[in-house]
Amino acid sequence: MALNRKRLQQVLAKVTRTQRFGNYRNELTSLDNPEVIKKYVDDVIEARGGEVAARKRAEIIAHAFLELNQEQQHSFFDLLRNDYGVDQNAVRNVIQNFEVTSDQEQADLRAALEPRREQLFRRFVGVDAGLAFLVTLRADLLEHKDPQFASLDSELKSLLNQCFDVGLLTLHQITWSSPAALLEKLIEYEAVHAIQSWDDLRKRLGEDRRLYAFQHPALPNDLLIFVEVALMKGLAHSIDDLLDPATEILDPKDSDTAIFYSISNCQPGLSGVRLGDFLIKRVVSLLSAEIPSLKNFATLSPIPGFAEWLKSAIEHNDLPIFTREQQTALDAVQAALQNPEWHDSQEMSQQLEPVLSQLCAYYLTSVKRGKRISDPVANFHLSNGARIEQVRFLANTRPEGIQQSLGMMVNYRYVLDYIEENHDAYVHEGHVEISKTLLELQ
Repeated sequence: MALNRKRLQQVLAKVTRTQRFGNYRNELTSLDNPEVIKKYVDDVIEARGGEVAARKRAEIIAHAFLELNQEQQHSFFDLLRNDYGVDQNAVRNVIQNFEVTSDQEQADLRAALEPRREQLFRRFVGVDAGLAFLVTLRADLLEHKDPQFASLDSELKSLLNQCFDVGLLTLHQITWSSPAALLEKLIEYEAVHAIQSWDDLRKRLGEDRRLYAFQHPALPNDLLIFVEVALMKGLAHSIDDLLDPATEILDPKDSDTAIFYSISNCQPGLSGVRLGDFLIKRVVSLLSAEIPSLKNFATLSPIPGFAEWLKSAIEHNDLPIFTREQQTALDAVQAALQNPEWHDSQEMSQQLEPVLSQLCAYYLTSVKRGKRISDPVANFHLSNGARIEQVRFLANTRPEGIQQSLGMMVNYRYVLDYIEENHDAYVHEGHVEISKTLLELQ
């Protein structure tokens, strides 16, 4: 879910109703007229009438944008892409007389290479509820899935990375005594393992659990990203057991392992903005100080791309481990892909456990896009410096778990002394660090 769009509209509507300056009174009631849009955008970028007037006009544009339908949004983004990019003539003029040793000419070149629309985006940040609007603007842009908007997306993402730098965020532990509005948002935003009820939420906020969230001072009543942690003895084998309300509560002082079992990004407009890696590392630091008995930090993570890759690999005869002698196992895998209830059969489960474990290990270590592992969750944790510890058979028998990964899950382990080394090896060389247990499956 995105930020509360209706609330954002109400805030900006109050601003636009109070605007009284020049010939702009009530002129921009919508973004339907391209000439009026260009007039407003030009005046915002060039700050005609001064900085205060420019920001007021930016507020009016923001409010008008929130009223648009999908087609109108696309036209607005098209206008920004086509008419407010880099001024090619300005770049050519600077390059013709460019001298590397001239500081002023270097500054002129940097200024000429900046798309004009970036000034508009920055002015949005400075208005009332502007940061919330910018996050919403990028969420709407991403909804169009139009490759022509790649440059717009890159510019918005870069600006949001600055606005949501980890140094500007606050980390909060959410507990059962936190405001009800925040607890409701947890239920709304949980994207990995849906919260089934208030009792389910109470369990996730219990004595042997922790939940931490990043917030931004400009968005005090909302969440950016949160992580759910279970305090345990040893690694978690199954999300079904971990979320079972009947699971015995462990005294945190007796735990030796912190399991990160769910990380939920709350704002689509912040997709790709680096929050999760900082969140995990901050939480590791907090938990280490709070509970000295903790020696292991690991995840119990989904494998969202496994089933789709498996279907494609079978279709294109591209499975790495199957020979003719293993045709029976291949038939069982195909049957499992077509029957979501296959795990109820003990015979099929016994037959599939070794082959699915081996295929899953291969998928997590060898199926890549460029140097990076193609599975998004694997890429996230490996980029953060984790190692792949263990694949888990039938660790998630909920419908979404069977559909995404045939019930397979994986433990990623964060070994504190090797996080930076693992990060560098993966990001720069594409090396995937794995445990000895996983090595035996290859």
